[in-house]
Amino acid sequence: MTTETGTGLRTIRQSWEAEALYAEAESAAGLWKGDAEEEIHLFRGEVAENDSPGSGRSDEPGIEPFAQLSGETMFRKRLHLDDPACHGAQLAFIALEAEENAATLCFSVNGREVRRPPSAEAAPGARQYQELTWSRWYYVDIPAGALRPGENEITVRCDGGSPGWQLMVADYRDFHKGMEDPVVLPHATERSDDGGRTWSEERGELVLRLALDRYRLSGRLLSPVLDAAGEGGSVVRGRHRVESVRIAWDADTPEPAALDLACRSGARPCPDAGGWSDWQPCEAGRPVAGLRGRYLQWEARFRTADPTLTPALRRVEMEADVLPGPEPGLRVAQSRNPAILRSSWEMPHENPRCRPLVQLRRACELDAVVAGAQTEFEAIQRLHRWAYHIPLGDCRHFPWDVLSWIHLERGPDCQIVMNEYSQRRRDRMCLYPNVVLVAALQSFGIPARHLNFHSEGMTGHEIAEVWSNDHGKWIHLDATRDYYWYDRRTLVPLDTEEIHRALVDRLDRVERWDRPYLFHQDLEKLVEDLPIAYWDGDYEHPCNAGEHGALFLFRSFCHFRVVPRFDVFSRQRPLPVSQGTEVWSWDGYLNWADDQVPPLPHFSHHTNRRSDFYPTLNQTRMTAESTADAMTLQVHLETETPDFAAYESRFGRGPWRETTAPFEWSLRPGMNTLEVRSRNGSGWTGVISSVSLVA
Repeated sequence: MTTETGTGLRTIRQSWEAEALYAEAESAAGLWKGDAEEEIHLFRGEVAENDSPGSGRSDEPGIEPFAQLSGETMFRKRLHLDDPACHGAQLAFIALEAEENAATLCFSVNGREVRRPPSAEAAPGARQYQELTWSRWYYVDIPAGALRPGENEITVRCDGGSPGWQLMVADYRDFHKGMEDPVVLPHATERSDDGGRTWSEERGELVLRLALDRYRLSGRLLSPVLDAAGEGGSVVRGRHRVESVRIAWDADTPEPAALDLACRSGARPCPDAGGWSDWQPCEAGRPVAGLRGRYLQWEARFRTADPTLTPALRRVEMEADVLPGPEPGLRVAQSRNPAILRSSWEMPHENPRCRPLVQLRRACELDAVVAGAQTEFEAIQRLHRWAYHIPLGDCRHFPWDVLSWIHLERGPDCQIVMNEYSQRRRDRMCLYPNVVLVAALQSFGIPARHLNFHSEGMTGHEIAEVWSNDHGKWIHLDATRDYYWYDRRTLVPLDTEEIHRALVDRLDRVERWDRPYLFHQDLEKLVEDLPIAYWDGDYEHPCNAGEHGALFLFRSFCHFRVVPRFDVFSRQRPLPVSQGTEVWSWDGYLNWADDQVPPLPHFSHHTNRRSDFYPTLNQTRMTAESTADAMTLQVHLETETPDFAAYESRFGRGPWRETTAPFEWSLRPGMNTLEVRSRNGSGWTGVISSVSLVA
């Protein structure tokens, strides 16, 4: 909204409701806003654990992840809490139940007994515990008041010593795999084989966590760069001077919770371009101190001293006094200049020239695989097919040494021998061909990553995702069957969250561990007339053939997660001890969650923001500002391009040329067209942004 004053100044008012604030934020760390909520608040849910780095099924000989709990065997574990305040708490642990288990687990939490009967009695709707032999997460409510500040002692045994339960133990010999240096072992689990009369240190940590229903103590919401002159939606900006800016916000702050805003400003649209102010505290409705230009970025800092209470932000308003400059006299005929979406999580990208990837590309002759590809996406598809057919030998969960996994053999014609299959699903566990695919893509400078997904009651799947410049988005790939999903209406390939959305839109209620939809919903009806379909290729065996085909896998897209770093070949650690051989337990994952599939209580890191999981890459955004010369614009550029090498630009239909930023664009009367893009160190050019102006 704009109003005029008698001094020639215009007052520009801009406002953002919670939904836009949350979705468009450059970062939203430690925060949450559900679709049905009207406010942003601290994330609700916290995990106290010390087992994550070593949890899983080890590759190492002699390490067994499960311990039988029977007879007089007991475990004792300590978990530290600075503050036990919470709305409720659960014990979360990984176990295997014997078929027709009749034994009851007896826990003691600081002397308060908690019993967990066999699943047929305790959770009859959770049939996954009774029908599947795979390990599972279990949850037991803790009585109110049982937790205390400092060390909390938890013991577990079987009532009467009856067999029926095996509990996961994270072996100390594996802890280095799942954590950064320094590797410090917690030594917080003990074992007794005589009913608690004597105790000895266990070989690792019992995978037993405190899942606390309470708010995080702090969070941070960072806005995108805003144009106080009100031209943020335009690629071309006038010569306006911002004299003063005031920021106000609508929030609830029950004591001892608090919410403060800070602001920084600059004359250029990119804070890393220099000349910006330091962060300054904001007083609601008062002029921003140290104003340095028309561009601003604010940061809302959430905090609470009581984890049962949270500040909540509903709305932010910005009011600026602007002295208008001369109108540029230009008409925008066309523009394609989308915003760059960034993740709240730092996700380091791989160096495509690191030794493991260079060796893989050379040894497997991958340049010959992509030779002649007419588009980037065709090159991606060729590498996808190669990863499906390449023979794999002895594979290990750690490290991800893909060249050692590959079994290279040459035939009489000196060509590398490739696999042929009697079914569509290839051999070897799904983790391995998909990590091989990620490595092959990254060796060409194509951003790619590994994900996994599951629904409660199914074992789940490991897959890959790739960033495609041709489609301007992330794409879900499966090297176990060489196929991908696409939108029936647009034919555009889909990412994992888009496939997930197609599933959860058909769920009849919110997904819960104690009543998984897989056991209570008509699964045949669930997959009728889907708005998405799978690319089947030209194989003899369709990818939906067999009991574990594409439609079967579609039912697994409830929960999914990513290792939030992509430099997994040049930097071996941290990684999960295993993935897919037991239920996922490493607490370093970034997990997707939403209203229909809420956060999993045994994991610490969740998001429901698309940009956190799917930041835009290899995309350039331009801002063109008027200068004193009416026929000259100064063009600023920004990008998130892994292994960035240079910007390129072209005018009209001229040649592409390398350019620096900012640069001056000299216009001529009539139509003027500018296109810009980034280029990475492997020579791939990114998504093109463009604008056509009539001068």
